[in-house]
Amino acid sequence: MQETLYLFKQYLKHNNLKLTQQRLLIFRVFMSDEGQVSPEELLLGVQSVDETISRSTVYRTVKHLHHAGVARCIHRNDGVACYEPTGDHSSQMICERCGRTIPIQNPYFECLQQETARQQGFTLYRYRNVIYGLCCECSGKLCPCPKCAEQKRSES
Repeated sequence: MQETLYLFKQYLKHNNLKLTQQRLLIFRVFMSDEGQVSPEELLLGVQSVDETISRSTVYRTVKHLHHAGVARCIHRNDGVACYEPTGDHSSQMICERCGRTIPIQNPYFECLQQETARQQGFTLYRYRNVIYGLCCECSGKLCPCPKCAEQKRSES
């Protein structure tokens, strides 16, 4: 989290903005959340710690986090924009209908990233891959994933 905070501080400094106590609290609450969070959900989390922080402060800070590269924005089909922390290495599939995020944990995919960079003479530090589509529940297709297979066994 130190590297992420450093990136956020650099962004603020470059844009002549200060790292206020309120921004720091919003940053910490945001980074402690697992997965996607809407600005309204973040507001509730922040106000549970400090109820004096306004909605506009949270919304502005989320935009700063996004522009700093600390947060990634996911637009769901229901019109809600959610944010999640960016990591050093991130590969995921996002359902455009329900917003479900499925991490891609595939050693071949990881290897492909490294090999592609090597073939291009590129030094890879971090990457982010997002595949958009429909999850098995929204598409109505049979899903081969272990989670769905286990759920089918338990229903039988």
